[in-house]
Amino acid sequence: MRNKYTEAYKTSAVKMVLEEGKMPVEVADNLGMPVGLLYKWIREYKGIDSQGKTNASQEDIKRLKNEIQALKKQLATSEQYREILKKAAAYFAVQTL
Repeated sequence: MRNKYTEAYKTSAVKMVLEEGKMPVEVADNLGMPVGLLYKWIREYKGIDSQGKTNASQEDIKRLKNEIQALKKQLATSEQYREILKKAAAYFAVQTL
């Protein structure tokens, strides 16, 4: 008879491996389950199919590319502000002497 595992149980087991850094074999042994099943859940959690390819849709890829562009723009702006503040601090340091 096959065991039925809830989504919460699966997620908890996967997080033990991915977030807590425990070895999959150790987690599987502690939970009394086949290690292959845990590896399957990890692949599913990461969005990877059985051939090792991600299951990201074109929509997801486009959204992520847009997010990367926005973050790069925000980083460039922050770096400009930092440079301005460095120059202002140097200027005022000279003025107070």
